[in-house]
Amino acid sequence: QHMYVPASDQCNILNGNIGSASTAATSAFTIKVTQIECTSKRAAPSGCTQYFTGDSGTIETYNYNSGNGVLLANQDYSACIRTERTYCAICYWSTSFKMSVPAGAAAA
Repeated sequence: QHMYVPASDQCNILNGNIGSASTAATSAFTIKVTQIECTSKRAAPSGCTQYFTGDSGTIETYNYNSGNGVLLANQDYSACIRTERTYCAICYWSTSFKMSVPAGAAAA
C-alpha cells in the first residue's frame, strides 16, 4: 500500500499509531519515504491519498489482506487513478465485494 501526504517548506511531522499492545510485539513494518517534487508528473493530484498509475492494477483498501483483513473504521481517503496516454476509458470489475455490519450495530 502507499499513501501520499502533502508537505510544506517548513518542518513536517507525521505521527502514526501502528498496531496495538497485542500486535506491536508480533508485527513488522517497512516504511519507505520518498519525496516527490511538486512539479513532477508522478505527483498525486491534490486530495488523493492514493494515486494509481499504469494501464492495469489492483485497488485495495488499507488492511485488505486478501479479504482477511479487519476493516479500518473512520477512514477518509481518496484513491485516484491517472489517465494513461492514448487511453480514453477505465474498466473496473470486482472478484468479490462484501459488506458487513459492525458488531453491536443494527442493520438498516
